[in-house]
Amino acid sequence: MTISAEPMLVAFYLPQFHAIAENDREYGVGFTEWDNVRRAVPLFQGHKQPHVPHRCLGYYSLLDEKFLQFQHELAYSSGVRAFCYYYYNFSGHKLLHRPIDMAVGNPRLKNAFCLCWAHMSWHDNRENRTEGNLFLPQVYSVDNAVRIAADVMQYFRSPRHITVDGKPLFLVWAPEKNPMMAEYAGIWREATKKAGFHGLYLVGVEAYMEVLPEMLGLDCMLEFAPNWTREALISASGTQPKLYDYLKTLRFMREKPVPSYHRLRCAFPGWDNTPRRGKKGIVFVKEDTEAFREHLEWLLCYTRESLPRELQYVFINAWNEWGEGCHLEPDKHLGFTLLKIVKECVGG
Repeated sequence: MTISAEPMLVAFYLPQFHAIAENDREYGVGFTEWDNVRRAVPLFQGHKQPHVPHRCLGYYSLLDEKFLQFQHELAYSSGVRAFCYYYYNFSGHKLLHRPIDMAVGNPRLKNAFCLCWAHMSWHDNRENRTEGNLFLPQVYSVDNAVRIAADVMQYFRSPRHITVDGKPLFLVWAPEKNPMMAEYAGIWREATKKAGFHGLYLVGVEAYMEVLPEMLGLDCMLEFAPNWTREALISASGTQPKLYDYLKTLRFMREKPVPSYHRLRCAFPGWDNTPRRGKKGIVFVKEDTEAFREHLEWLLCYTRESLPRELQYVFINAWNEWGEGCHLEPDKHLGFTLLKIVKECVGG
């Protein structure tokens, strides 16, 4: 999948909305992200919880092939022409891949896509969790890097997979957290060339910190949205949940210095992970749909003017992060407002 003259919008996509054995063992049989979403309650005056999906969605299962097609067509028709699917692979053990495989294998879908390896170990992240309750560890090794390379080739071969100068685009979440990142990058690049590609284009997601991509064997970086800017923290020390100012955060994200390396940009319509974390969560207040529109327009303009033709992508966090209050998918409160804004911004 090659790029167009205009920036392409790529939304992060969480494939968590179906039951898997690993979550069954830790959280109870049949657990999905919807369990977190449903149990959310307001924690302060004006706190907009729970987020209830629009009636056209319902509390869906991503193993429903008809819904999966409807969801992808809704995104495409709204100007979100591509998804970045979170890819979970723990030492060769894959999780949550069935919706991705179904979508990639559906010849009726037009959506471009790429993958983001979410490699961090899994802990019980509930509010009353026991600290350090690790139930799915990540082990870094040469063998693991080789197994991942062998698996992702099936996705790279899809004609809808995003490429940069003929190289499959592959993202790594918080790459500095992988102690062998540079070695992984070398193994993956060699395997991709052996598979007949021109190479591999590796992007690190700046989830926690900024880092020079070349130090980790990467090609460029992607800012994560939101940035956890201390200047935007408005709640008093020690109070829960932590409150951040959405409008200030957008301003700081636009004003941060341009780095020496290429950095892809990212927008977000809001953030509230109290469905997962309860009072230990983080909430962005003063969310504003028009501010989201202005920021997205700014990012599109920045990308046109500041990034090379082969990197004309703007990311959005996220399509369906319901447990983090960060979703373009329509809900009972805003309806289709965000999708209308996206469509208007890209002229779709």
